[in-house]
Amino acid sequence: MTYPKISVIVPVYNIEKYIQTAVESLVNQTYKNIEIILVDDGSTDSSPQICDRLENLYPNVKTIHQDNRGVSAARNTGVNAASGEYIGFCDGDDIADRDMYQFLYELSVSDKADISMCELRFAFDDGSIRNIATGEHKIWNNCEEFLCDFFKGKINLGTYTKLFKAEICREIEYPEDRKINEDKYYCYLAALKSDKICMKSEAKYTYFRRESSSSITKFSEKYLDILYIADMILENTIKTHPAIEDNARCNKLSSVLRLYKLMYMRGGLESFKEQADELVKYVRHFDYKIAKNYLSKNDFIRFKTLRLSKKLFYFMIDHFDKL
Repeated sequence: MTYPKISVIVPVYNIEKYIQTAVESLVNQTYKNIEIILVDDGSTDSSPQICDRLENLYPNVKTIHQDNRGVSAARNTGVNAASGEYIGFCDGDDIADRDMYQFLYELSVSDKADISMCELRFAFDDGSIRNIATGEHKIWNNCEEFLCDFFKGKINLGTYTKLFKAEICREIEYPEDRKINEDKYYCYLAALKSDKICMKSEAKYTYFRRESSSSITKFSEKYLDILYIADMILENTIKTHPAIEDNARCNKLSSVLRLYKLMYMRGGLESFKEQADELVKYVRHFDYKIAKNYLSKNDFIRFKTLRLSKKLFYFMIDHFDKL
């Protein structure tokens, strides 16, 4: 039996300590008809040389070098170079389980889905592991069904736990002018192009939460992209799928709550005081009934708390809601 080719895009930027391990996790996949495209995004460490060496070592590894333009541009470059019938994404400092792409491909075929999804596990610097998989197997028969769960935070936002039919990826792009939640917007666009999406919540990907990770840095202007992406999604949903407008509005509300939480946790409340005040104002003027109907349970608690008191919200974050 001949299996279709899967192209896996790996953006690379100054990850000389990790890239070989990540690539080896892909080279050793049980699914054998796989090409691995490393996109070196202007790295200044030894990552470019490591990528070239891996290309020479493994016949299914291809390296592309480009000037530094950001992770979204690197992924877009990889998609443009991909020759597979399916496309996946892997971060160059993470690890895919050996059977991840076999699992995703077989799930896609059995469920006749345009996008198939697994789950991830978190690995921390102290060696601890947090597995968030539930074992649930779910199929969404249209994009609106999927987006209702997506907006409610029931689905991992990263593209690295997903396998896409290549024709979908070739019709959309990562937003190259954004640094945060670009994965979320890409998944949103992909869902709009899909007839059926499926998920089996088994952990097949290890996401490393390192102390030096960009995901835990001090609050800066780039985090405002969270709100920008939410506004783009809301505007597009109102135009194309008005039946789920309230769901998209609550997606923006969730994004506002997350952004305000990050401002508090990462020292941004003073330096971004005007934006912080606008976020609180947005929460306090949001329709309570819509929030109750469409927010997740945790976000609804955050919503009610921030409406009541900023100090109470900070207390909740410090003691019960750090993640």
